[in-house]
Amino acid sequence: MTVRRILMISSLWPPVVLGGAESYASALADQLRARGGEVGVLTFGVGGDDVVSTLSPWPYRLDAYASKGAASRSAFHLLDVYRPAAPRAIHEAIDAFRPDVVHTHAVSGLSSAALAIRDRTGIGHVHTIHDYWLLCQRSSLLKRNGGACDTRCLSCRAISTIRNKIIDRHPPDVVLAVSEAVAVEHRSIAWIRDRLRVVHNPVVRTSRNIRTGNGVVFGYLGRLTRDKGVATLVAAFEAADLPQSARLLIGGGGPLSETLAARASNRIELLGWLDNTARDHFFERIDALVVPSEWKDPAPLVVNEARARNIPVIGASIGGIPELIAPSSRPFLFRPGDRKELSERLLSFANAPVGTSADADDGLLDWDEHLKLVMDAYETACGIAQKRT
Repeated sequence: MTVRRILMISSLWPPVVLGGAESYASALADQLRARGGEVGVLTFGVGGDDVVSTLSPWPYRLDAYASKGAASRSAFHLLDVYRPAAPRAIHEAIDAFRPDVVHTHAVSGLSSAALAIRDRTGIGHVHTIHDYWLLCQRSSLLKRNGGACDTRCLSCRAISTIRNKIIDRHPPDVVLAVSEAVAVEHRSIAWIRDRLRVVHNPVVRTSRNIRTGNGVVFGYLGRLTRDKGVATLVAAFEAADLPQSARLLIGGGGPLSETLAARASNRIELLGWLDNTARDHFFERIDALVVPSEWKDPAPLVVNEARARNIPVIGASIGGIPELIAPSSRPFLFRPGDRKELSERLLSFANAPVGTSADADDGLLDWDEHLKLVMDAYETACGIAQKRT
């Protein structure tokens, strides 16, 4: 079967972007359209011109979630297990757009109903796992204080059990995970196990000007939050026995902005939020990217941005980071949250031969190769759906 019409379902959609899931989904939609596909989008109340249907927003804004009381947050999580308005909105979008396949992405707030739709549609359904929403109330395997969960809490286990029982009645036909690390976390869920494939995000090769100047320059690009490990990076940089010419550039914004600004110096520079042009300039200014995550980061897109430019990555050995970085960067892996070990890796890189770069030929997927895998998933899902009708 030739799949031409795809309905994307995502909680958020550009211009509203909080993470990599909606950025990837939007880029995928653009790539499919460029190859003759027709893509519609169901999202919350804000979106671009390609949105064919919307569902009213969450009971309160995402950035206000943490300030809500326990009762309010509990009510939200119960609504996120099954939102009565979601099935109607989804099926109205399907009736209006008439897709060959539905592709769901991050669906927090749309509830489990977004993943249990195949019984009424007779069309293929592919779901991409971008985070840990199926396992964790916060989609992150993090405690409310930002610390990593060593074991899943009782409330997450309870909600996850109910959520997955709802989905298990009519699960997606094919499930894609953005990394093997994400796949490992989800294989315990019965409805996922036999449908699961790992499809890494694509890398768009980008040329860059080779940096000139004295002293090694490390870079961090991402949210300024505890779980991203940026505070550990700053402490490690300050403690490392690096030459005074060494510098650290930090791009991004978040709760730790003021704390980190107080530690800025002629060696540590905070750049704030960076648009696409500024991001390109950022990568031209650094010798190595540091990804110090202290949570199970599923597949940080910033690693791909660095690899696209053959920039080495000094990364924490957690989540999808180890499998995404180039083989030549693996000696620079360090234990997450280990300031001393990160200091040692920074020093090791500074002492490495001039011109150290990531592997030029490392088996990364470009968009053409990535789309072949996605289209195969679509065709498989449609084949399964046809047998149901």
